[in-house]
Amino acid sequence: MIRNRYSVRKRNFGRRKNKIGRFAGSRNRVIRTGAAVVEFAIVANVMFLLIMTCIEFARMNMVRNLAQDAAYFGARQAVVPGATSQEAKNVADGIMGSMLSGGYTISVTDVDADSTEIAVTVEVNLHDVALFVPLFLPNSSIQTQAKMRTERYDGFFEQ
Repeated sequence: MIRNRYSVRKRNFGRRKNKIGRFAGSRNRVIRTGAAVVEFAIVANVMFLLIMTCIEFARMNMVRNLAQDAAYFGARQAVVPGATSQEAKNVADGIMGSMLSGGYTISVTDVDADSTEIAVTVEVNLHDVALFVPLFLPNSSIQTQAKMRTERYDGFFEQ
């Protein structure tokens, strides 16, 4: 080895080189690839099940909120003077139909001039509208009801 004044000599300063485990890292890596595949095969099933469950419960919550909104807006339509129960049913059906194609029933109490309270009930069968319901929520349904007092004019003055 030729040394000149420009060459720099590496010095260990009392540290040893680890010659024993020089290729130990790459050897372990080759051995561990099969273990990583097995670990993924075990963990992936649980992970996919958890993701599907989260999606299903999020969709169930969306359907519940949609049914509550449909019942509320249907009842709001029916409380005004001159409204009919069919108008309330149409409003609720329009809201439910915006996200779902079927699997729900809407019932409205009879509306007439003597009614003091209106109730709109929306029932959704989760088996018909959900993605994975038979796996997580068999034979489940969501039922929401909105009740409102009517705004009927009794008349303060005799005519």
